[in-house]
Amino acid sequence: MMRAKTLGAASGFALREGERRQPWRTGWRRGESPVRAAFTLIELLVVIAIIAILASLLLPTLAKAKQHAQGVQCLNDLHQLTMAWSMYTGDNRNMLVPNGDEASEPGTLADARNGVYAQWCPGLQNQANPYLATTPDLGIQWIKAGLLYPYVNNPAIYKCPADQSSLKSFGVTYPHVRSLSMNVWLSPIQPWQGGIHCYYRDSDMGRPGPANLFVLTDENGCTVNDANFCEWPGNMNWYDCPATYHAGAGGMSFADGHSIIKKWNDPTVTVEWSKTFANGDPNNDTLPPSQSPPTDLMFVQQAASYIGP
Repeated sequence: MMRAKTLGAASGFALREGERRQPWRTGWRRGESPVRAAFTLIELLVVIAIIAILASLLLPTLAKAKQHAQGVQCLNDLHQLTMAWSMYTGDNRNMLVPNGDEASEPGTLADARNGVYAQWCPGLQNQANPYLATTPDLGIQWIKAGLLYPYVNNPAIYKCPADQSSLKSFGVTYPHVRSLSMNVWLSPIQPWQGGIHCYYRDSDMGRPGPANLFVLTDENGCTVNDANFCEWPGNMNWYDCPATYHAGAGGMSFADGHSIIKKWNDPTVTVEWSKTFANGDPNNDTLPPSQSPPTDLMFVQQAASYIGP
């Protein structure tokens, strides 16, 4: 009596002796190569469409993440430089570091720290320095010659990471190396004008108080030239323009050490200045505020100084 042999018991199938297992049905027949079919054009288009949709969803998020990271870096840079400003005061009998304008620039690098025009950050960002003949002012050498540089030893912190402005000199375009400027009323080598209080010692800051007196701000590439930022109470025009490198906002630090990313709402600041004037604004032009009342302009003026001796 013949018995059936059970084969492939592990797979749950019983084959009688002499029977052959049939291949699984996978779209190919015995003797053919088991090559999988390629994507159709429709399938490829669907995949591309899905990738495009995902990219459109992710790119705004990535852009916001980049903006946030740049804002954090800007605040950190402002904090470091403002702490250097404070440390200089402590090392120099409570005297604030000198602050120069275009008329108070040192003649040579050797004069930048020891001459009568020694200041926190010499050098111009809007033209080739006349004392360097035809060599464009890239600014790094002047940053390093400033009185605050030994406290930080890093020229990169003088520039907002989101600043893409530049200087075109002798037919060559050079990125600005500094975007930060100091409140013009803080220890000016030559006071900008009379009738506005100037701060020369840390004990002078009772009004408006260290928490409300701004030290440094990001300056628009259209007005950045010397290393001070000029606004004053009673003037109804923008003289220098704040930067808007952070989605309509810019970095700003105060004498007590805190820093902010200040949101600007005046269209003169956010739009008009960059449309009207070239980088560096060599003619020292001014523009009226577009707000009514001029909230942004008054904020800067009140944080800069006050009318009085």
